[in-house]
Amino acid sequence: MSELPQDIKDIDRRIRNLKETKEEKKVKSSVNTLLQQAFRFAAEFISPVTIALVLGYWADDIFKTKPIIMLVSTVFGCAAGVLNVYKAALETDKDIR
Repeated sequence: MSELPQDIKDIDRRIRNLKETKEEKKVKSSVNTLLQQAFRFAAEFISPVTIALVLGYWADDIFKTKPIIMLVSTVFGCAAGVLNVYKAALETDKDIR
């Protein structure tokens, strides 16, 4: 049998190139998704802690109880942050499945 015509060889080469670029995009997409999740989890934890710290500091300044309210509110802020990260992880797990 003779060799394949040049047209078919070109089409085959183009199909292989498209498949390779599709695989590369898939890998880049998964890395971006992981980075997005990491930043989301960080924001979900840091936001309530920061708000609790600021409000605790403000309340301590008003009531003249310097570190007490800030420490208590920071503990609650950390608990809220952990709860937020837990909920975000459950949501991410549900999206994956």
